[in-house]
Amino acid sequence: MKNIQEFEQFYNISLKTDLANLDLRRKRIVKRFLILTFFIFIPIVAASVLLQIYMNISNIAFIGPAVAIVIALLVFTFWVRDKLFYNDFKSQVINRIVYFISPELQYNSNGSVNVSEFVTSRLFLTNVDRYKGDDLVFGKIDKTAFRFSEIKAEYKTTNVSSKGNTRNTWHTLFKGLFFIADFNKDFRGSTVVLPNSLGKRFNFLKKLMGITRREKLIELEDVNFTKHFNVYGDDQIQSRYILSISLINRILEYKKKTDKHIYLSFVDSKMYLGIPYAKDLFEPSYLRSLTNFDLVKTYYEDMILVVCIVEDLNLNLRIWTKE
Repeated sequence: MKNIQEFEQFYNISLKTDLANLDLRRKRIVKRFLILTFFIFIPIVAASVLLQIYMNISNIAFIGPAVAIVIALLVFTFWVRDKLFYNDFKSQVINRIVYFISPELQYNSNGSVNVSEFVTSRLFLTNVDRYKGDDLVFGKIDKTAFRFSEIKAEYKTTNVSSKGNTRNTWHTLFKGLFFIADFNKDFRGSTVVLPNSLGKRFNFLKKLMGITRREKLIELEDVNFTKHFNVYGDDQIQSRYILSISLINRILEYKKKTDKHIYLSFVDSKMYLGIPYAKDLFEPSYLRSLTNFDLVKTYYEDMILVVCIVEDLNLNLRIWTKE
């Protein structure tokens, strides 16, 4: 796999010129936004101050600036914003970073892991009421086919007030990178590896947390692993067959590498992995220079972190009859 020194060379030779052109467009967009904000903000603030002084309308001096900002953001979203800027950034930068990592990989900025695959992973059992994703990467590393994308899955709760008014509230079930790969062992059924927020003890509570699952809590002998993860499976023997000592150690190393809670499952000869992120990973920033190498490097590092799962978990090692 390519290293950061090779990527910096690639950046200087292949990306920097296109990024400079995109950065000029970014600056023009920001300039238009600031000019429009000024011409929207000043009249509204002036009018609100006059209303406060001469008509004694309470709180208008505070409401006026807020209204001005909302209007400016709406104008930016629907008029000032360069609608092709994001698409050009994805095709000229993210697509080429993917190809740099491996010519065997393909990129679709509008594609994503679909919701049925997310549900099949059995990582999250709550019904998904709203789902979207983008930045799909797919292909093979050696023998292992895989795909991943950014996704956001949400569920809805509905409350009815005493007056009969209905209010819907949306909750994030998962937001981040979601990865699917062919696993290197043949099996049926499911083994689910979830972050352990309870530490090494409280097995009763761990069992209680898994009561909605068909899988049962599996108590592994590796104390360090059970410190970080709870394992649920529908077959004790099969789950131990999947979670070999080697794989357990690799998962722990990968968790340390990501420095995040990670979600893993093994369902019908496939592996699913979720890495939560609060931010959108492969989007251009209007507030930072696109020619800043440290910024561009984060796109590469976030991408390579997921692609390297194949090597980090040794998925290309085929076991017994798995081809």
